[in-house]
Amino acid sequence: MGNKQFVIQFGGLSVGTHDYEFEVTNTFFESFEYSEVHKANIKVKLEVVKQNNLLTLNFEIGGTIGVDCDRCLAEFDIPVSSKQSLVVKHGDVEETNDDIVVLSHGATEVNISQPLYEFINLAIPVRKVPCEISKKYKCDTETLNRLNNISIDENPEEENNPLWDKLKNINFNNN
Repeated sequence: MGNKQFVIQFGGLSVGTHDYEFEVTNTFFESFEYSEVHKANIKVKLEVVKQNNLLTLNFEIGGTIGVDCDRCLAEFDIPVSSKQSLVVKHGDVEETNDDIVVLSHGATEVNISQPLYEFINLAIPVRKVPCEISKKYKCDTETLNRLNNISIDENPEEENNPLWDKLKNINFNNN
């Protein structure tokens, strides 16, 4: 990703704990295709614990993001907060998984954009209906009325297909 501000240079860091702070805004999410986040005001505190052979990244994420209501598609701000950890080590890059990022030998930096994006998305509630969260939100009644006026024929006329009629007459007697 093109988020250079989210690259941690650990090559020259001494062994121990190092603290970073980041602001995640709308432009961060614009670089990710199909992001459901419209706007963001998120603060990220990152604690990097460097050891001889690996790094432990402890993320503390908090702020608000703009998403769409699941019911009426109105945009609203929802608070998010999360604490996540990630381990970074050197080795075979193919061994990378959800909890461990493996960098090639000699790498001196790690881009945290993708894990940060995933951690923020994991903090978004599965059900996003603001009128159920707070009385200050009202669903978009115009959209709800349009949805309610869409009729679904619950008993569509079944078309008689002679092939299906023949299959219905098959009797499975295993005697």
